[in-house]
Amino acid sequence: MKDKSSRPALADTNANIGAYDKILLGFPIWWYTAPTIINTFLESYDFSGKKIILFATSGGSGIGGCVDALKDSVLQSAEIKAGRMLNGRLLSDELKKWVETL
Repeated sequence: MKDKSSRPALADTNANIGAYDKILLGFPIWWYTAPTIINTFLESYDFSGKKIILFATSGGSGIGGCVDALKDSVLQSAEIKAGRMLNGRLLSDELKKWVETL
């Protein structure tokens, strides 16, 4: 969806965000950024003091611009970091090693 101000509704709003310090948040990149449902998710919970690591898939875009595009959807005390692109086939050992570095 090209309308960056749209906020689709979440089907479930009972995520136990408070139980986690680090949150891996994945999505496909659409039109060079995260789908607006990701903004809805980030705006629906208190991520104060949390580290949010993004991962994504895309046919051609990088993940770098997503960090800046999503920062306004969380409080300043939350940290959003670009993780990595997960395109193609990845071995489970490779994913485990990446997650362990976080």
